[in-house]
Amino acid sequence: MARILVLDGHGPAALAFVRSLGRAGHWVGVGISKGGQPYASRSRFCRRSVTYPSALEGVWAFVEAVATVAKEESIDLILPMSDATTWPLAQNANSFSGWTTLGVPDPRAVERSSDKLWAVSMAAELGIPAPPTAHVHSCDELAPTRDWGFPLVVKDRCSIRWSGDGGFPGTVRFAGSWDELITLVESRLARVGDVLVQKFTPGIGLGFAALVVEGGIRLPFQWQRLREKDPRGSGSSARCSIPIDSRVEEFSSRLLDRSGFRGIAMVEFKQNPRTGALSLMEINGRPWGSMQLPIYCGLDYPLILVDWLLEAKKPREHVAYRIGITARWLAADLVHLENLRHGPPPGWPAPYPPFWKNVLAVALPWYPGLKYDDFAAADFQPGLVDLGRWFRQRLSRIRPRSGGAP
Repeated sequence: MARILVLDGHGPAALAFVRSLGRAGHWVGVGISKGGQPYASRSRFCRRSVTYPSALEGVWAFVEAVATVAKEESIDLILPMSDATTWPLAQNANSFSGWTTLGVPDPRAVERSSDKLWAVSMAAELGIPAPPTAHVHSCDELAPTRDWGFPLVVKDRCSIRWSGDGGFPGTVRFAGSWDELITLVESRLARVGDVLVQKFTPGIGLGFAALVVEGGIRLPFQWQRLREKDPRGSGSSARCSIPIDSRVEEFSSRLLDRSGFRGIAMVEFKQNPRTGALSLMEINGRPWGSMQLPIYCGLDYPLILVDWLLEAKKPREHVAYRIGITARWLAADLVHLENLRHGPPPGWPAPYPPFWKNVLAVALPWYPGLKYDDFAAADFQPGLVDLGRWFRQRLSRIRPRSGGAP
């Protein structure tokens, strides 16, 4: 059995990895960025929890800290779970060469798979549908967006913008008017050199995942989003496994092949519920937040990835996974309801989830095929920690301020 260090222990992808690898008998340590919330480290399968400096505040300090822990624990494999740790490790892979294995692809592939501009540009070259997108360096370049209607999506090219020895998170905002668009673009350009403005694409969120190896993709998996934390568009709080759509598989395979990426990746699409038309949203060349769903369905990506990285074990091309399995993240579902309570923004052009119908869906604790990302049999503590954090945050908003009049 291997000794494995899983980074980004504040997120659901890390928890899915820790549980999968721990159950298989691997020694699993969990790393958390300084100030991050403990989550995966509270799993009973976590053998050691460590804290490292945030790579956003200093890439080299982060790399040194991870290397120190890995040497202390004789780690065989380091697995980053987010863009905030994947890129720094890929750029500094020589610091780990010869004594441990990094679960990161080639740096160029990391850049491509995390670059939304590269994704839509390559989609246009390959004939894959994607939303009209303007790459903007000044407000003078916004003219093509005038005919796209509102809302418009204003987003960074990458989830992390790296500069020098650090970085800062990218943003996604919705502009409901021309004046708001100008304000959002000017504000972002004051911080970064460019920004993407994209036509809003309503529809059903679809995810496609696979292990990408030499020669193509292996073990494809597909799911549909049922609820999103932000109903306007965000990560999912609940999703369900569905059969592979051959168009989704073909489009994803072409994009991932062109990226040069090797490892587990996911590609996100929107689908028009009336016409079935697809539109590419983005590529994620790293573990994703709904990683627990394919595991429930019979595709244990964490174990498959470890066998491939450490033993060069090439998996089968396809596995008949379970269809109709739903996985939900309880605290995220509560955030979903909070956002729904405020209703749609003025002029919102797409159907908006009805509040009370979703209250009933979230309140239902179980039905056949329903499972949880955060709560697992004999491993409840991560879910309790996350749920407790949600309650504390809400109580802090209504707690009376000290020092006021009685």
